[in-house]
Amino acid sequence: MYKKLLFSLILVAFSLPGMVSGAEKVYTREQCLEMALTRNPSVLASIERKTQAEWGKKSAFDDFLPKLNIDGSYTYTDGDYDVDNDFVDIDDNRDNYELSIYVDQPLFTGFRLTETYDLADIGLKVAVAGEQLANLEITFQTIQAYYNFLMKQKLERVANAAVTQLASHLNDSEQFFKNEIIPLNDLLESKVHLANAQQDARITASRTRTARMALATIIKEPLLVKFNVEDTPDMVAMTSDIETLTLQALETRPELQQANYNLEASKKQISLAKSAYFPDVSLNAAYNSFGGDSLIDGDGFADSRNSNEMIIGIYASWELFAWGQTKHQASRAAAASREADQSLIGVMDEVKLEVQDNFIYALTAYENIATAKIAVEQARENLRMNELRYKNQLATNTNVLDARTLLTDTETKYYRAVYDYNIRLAGLARAVGVSSWKDLNVN
Repeated sequence: MYKKLLFSLILVAFSLPGMVSGAEKVYTREQCLEMALTRNPSVLASIERKTQAEWGKKSAFDDFLPKLNIDGSYTYTDGDYDVDNDFVDIDDNRDNYELSIYVDQPLFTGFRLTETYDLADIGLKVAVAGEQLANLEITFQTIQAYYNFLMKQKLERVANAAVTQLASHLNDSEQFFKNEIIPLNDLLESKVHLANAQQDARITASRTRTARMALATIIKEPLLVKFNVEDTPDMVAMTSDIETLTLQALETRPELQQANYNLEASKKQISLAKSAYFPDVSLNAAYNSFGGDSLIDGDGFADSRNSNEMIIGIYASWELFAWGQTKHQASRAAAASREADQSLIGVMDEVKLEVQDNFIYALTAYENIATAKIAVEQARENLRMNELRYKNQLATNTNVLDARTLLTDTETKYYRAVYDYNIRLAGLARAVGVSSWKDLNVN
């Protein structure tokens, strides 16, 4: 009975997720994207920058509200009075305490508070666009690393297949050499090709491991943990045109949004600098208490002095002359605004170029897929025929080796075209400012 119970517990344990040791994880593209967008430091940092901007906007709004302050002071007077207290009622207490509670409410600041609040609001918009930008960038990097990993796996398989075929061919060559059918240089040529293929296989295997670690770094998986990904590349042709995609990019790219916000903020900076031309007006209400001891209740003071007083007033401050400093600051802000305008034009040019580059490369890669696929079938048939002819001594050793090299190159170009197309689609989506190429506008 105990053995049956133990056996049942073992079965249950091994049926639980993650309990089977050595089981290789297989991630989909969507799972990799989810992990990257929730774990990657650049995305998390962009969220914190947005949070900072939100608090900054709230802090800027608080400047419109009244401020409550409290002040306290203690003064000790060392010295004698020469005034006769019989004729003048004056306090000769050496200890003087004062406590003040006052409220300041700004009434007019030359639009400084308004412009500062607007700048904080623009800063929040820039941070929101920055978060979108970080998401787009990590999405592209994840898809790029995802398909690059798949491509390296395919190239490793091609290299291993070449090693297997060349090893079989070497075995045939050795038999022919023993029977004095082929010369020694043919046998040596077969050995050299096999040795080169083995080196290439080791190199491609190391590149596959490196590609896995690159993807693991983005999705924040341990570098030494082995995992695989689903091989589901998109093979559907695009239906968008370059003009439609360019217009979409000019509306959605976060970099353009940020550049526009920066231009708007630069104009606010001009108004902020000019606020010094106006006076500052504020309302102040204060309640003051005096006393000769720490209780501040008027004890120890002369009867002619009030121990408490309340003051309410409006105060204005206006800087009339500062050697043209305000004008200089306004001119500096105007120059910065013109710089922001030129930066916006530069970003627009970069966006247009990125869209066009990725569009052209994606079209080229897609067209190469069909061509390379046919070429692979032809190269495989060519190798099969040369191997058969070689075994019947109707083809030379060089014919077989050249056919193998041709097949390896053709398969490499095919897999590069397939996965490069998917990477270029991701790059085009990134250039337009959307997370997936399926979100691109169609003509």
